[in-house]
Amino acid sequence: MKKIVVTGSAGFIFSNFIRKVITEELPYKFISVDAVLADYNLCNIFEHPKHKFYMGDIADVKFIDNVFNVERPDFVINGAAESFVDSSITSAIPFIHSNVMGAQVLIDASVKYGIEKFLQVSTDEIYGHLISIKDKSWTEDSVPAPRNPYSASKYAAEILLHAASETHKLKYNITRCSNNFGAFQPPRNLVPKIITSILQNKPIPIHGNGLNIREWLYANDHCDAIMTVLEKGKENEIYNVGSGVELSNLDMIEKISFALDKDERNINFIEDRKGHDFRYSVNCDKLKVLGWNPKRSFDQSLIETCKWYIDNYEWYQSM
Repeated sequence: MKKIVVTGSAGFIFSNFIRKVITEELPYKFISVDAVLADYNLCNIFEHPKHKFYMGDIADVKFIDNVFNVERPDFVINGAAESFVDSSITSAIPFIHSNVMGAQVLIDASVKYGIEKFLQVSTDEIYGHLISIKDKSWTEDSVPAPRNPYSASKYAAEILLHAASETHKLKYNITRCSNNFGAFQPPRNLVPKIITSILQNKPIPIHGNGLNIREWLYANDHCDAIMTVLEKGKENEIYNVGSGVELSNLDMIEKISFALDKDERNINFIEDRKGHDFRYSVNCDKLKVLGWNPKRSFDQSLIETCKWYIDNYEWYQSM
């Protein structure tokens, strides 16, 4: 049984990923790594006979070398990242540490131990932003133009991976996904912020005028896309991951209010984020050629997400 090292497994997306893949009878053993820096991450650590967890920093050279030496993985999926844009604007250093230094440490270990493929989980934010609703969606050939430390650090990791391919013939894929939502996402992010504010009868804090537009994808569908690219992606290719569902922040409030059967108007417009990107939109036709499509509708996924937060009040109420 081949082994996959997955980083970031105590975070939002990859805690969902681990829970999902080990229930699907896939022919892999999963070894995951996470530094568990946030308190809520402790609740996301998942134990299973097909999953072995190591707690540590991906930028720690000795730690990562020990993991690779013991486990001898066949594949690496790097999902570990500092990812909250607001925090990157306040202080970029942690993002450089995890997203750049951490990626390089993993790349070096992958070269040393001869892994078959390195999959870097990136973001559509590396493209910058679209300034009009009429602008065409980004393709994988669109020119990157990151506009904040988070997206710049994610693009830096992509460049380092490409360099390792050129120098050491390391095989890789990169995925660039749109905004995710689903279970286990902390309330600092928009969708759970709206859900938990409504459930607790609190004002919903919204940056600026609420008209910024994002493309939204259910986290479980993103997890499926990652495995599709790992198994079927062409060598050294990039794949966009999206749903085609674009909503302004105000539209998302309306959607969630409907899902919760609430007539929500309690919005607190706060100072806009510096350099706030207007719109994200990706064309993922290239990925669909590999056989991937979202498994459920956006509305169904949002209802399932709302139900999870209703049923897991204790998980988020103290954050």
